[in-house]
Amino acid sequence: MRALITGGAGFIGSHLAKHLCDEMDTTVFDKEREVQIDERANYIRGDITDYLSLAKAFEQTKPDLVFHLAGMVSRKECEETPLLAFQTNMMGAYNICELCVRHKARVIYAGSSEEYGHGFTNTKVTESTSFGPATGIYSLTKRFADEVIQHFAAKKGLTATAVRFFMLYGPGEPANPYRSAAIRFISYAMKGEPLPVHGGTSRSWCYIDDAIEALMLLARREQTQSYELYNIGKNEPIETPELARLILTLTESKSEIVLTEPDPTIIPHKSADFGKIKAVLGWEATTPLETGLKHVIRHEKHLAENDLKGRL
Repeated sequence: MRALITGGAGFIGSHLAKHLCDEMDTTVFDKEREVQIDERANYIRGDITDYLSLAKAFEQTKPDLVFHLAGMVSRKECEETPLLAFQTNMMGAYNICELCVRHKARVIYAGSSEEYGHGFTNTKVTESTSFGPATGIYSLTKRFADEVIQHFAAKKGLTATAVRFFMLYGPGEPANPYRSAAIRFISYAMKGEPLPVHGGTSRSWCYIDDAIEALMLLARREQTQSYELYNIGKNEPIETPELARLILTLTESKSEIVLTEPDPTIIPHKSADFGKIKAVLGWEATTPLETGLKHVIRHEKHLAENDLKGRL
C-alpha cells in the first residue's frame, strides 16, 4: 500500500511517518525547505494550496491512502492572518478531496476539538454533539474543511475518515508562542522565565504516541462507510495552573506562575467522550501525563544541549 502524508514534516506527521514506513511505501508532502523525516520516506516539497504541485505529487506517488495533516494549526496565527487561514485550511482540503476522488484514494483528515466551538457544556461532547458558536477563524476553517470532506463523501464517491484531536503533546512540537500550553510552559520553565497561565481553565492532554496508534489502527481498518468521524484524546482533565506546577516540578525550575485572564473566545473546560473509537477499534490513550511530559522535557534538554555544542 502507498501512503501520502500532507504536512508530513510537522509535529504529528513526522511521528506518523516513522510508523507508516514500517508498513507502507510512504511519501511526505510538505512546504518546508529543510525537513527531518524518516530516511525510508520519500519527500516532495509543495504546498496544498498549489493545486498543480499537489496534483503532480499524486501522479508521482499514486497513493492508496492520504493522511491530510497539513494546515494552519494555531488559533492565534489564524486570527492574525485570516485570509491565509481560509486559503490553507479550506481550499487545501478541497484540493485534497478533488485529487483523492480522481485517484480513488482514501483520506484520513486531522480535524480539531475546536470544531465544536462553544458546544462544550457540563457533559462530554460526542461525535454527534451539535456545534456551538465558533471560537474564531481556526474553528471556522476546520469546520468548513470537514464539511467539504463530508460533501465529497456523500456526493462524489470519496472514502473519508475525520478525526478530532483533543490537546496532543509530545516530543518534537515546536516551542513557540503559537503552540500548545504544554510545550510553551516547558520552554519557559527551562529558560527560567515566568509562565503566563490562564486561570479557570482545564484540559485533558493526549500523548502523541497514543494518537499515532489510533491513526495506524484507522489506516489498517477496512472502512465500511463513506464517511466516519472519531474523537481522539484522553480523559485525564487537569487544571491549567496545576499543569504549570507539575512542569515546574519536573523541570526543577524556579520560574514563577503568572495567572492571566483567558481571552473570551477560549473555552474554559473541554471534556469529550472517546467511547466510539474504543468500541470500534479497541483504542484508548494510556500514557500518563507525567510520563509523557518527562519524555518531552528529556527531548527539549537534548535539543538545548546540541544547540549549545553547536555554538562552542
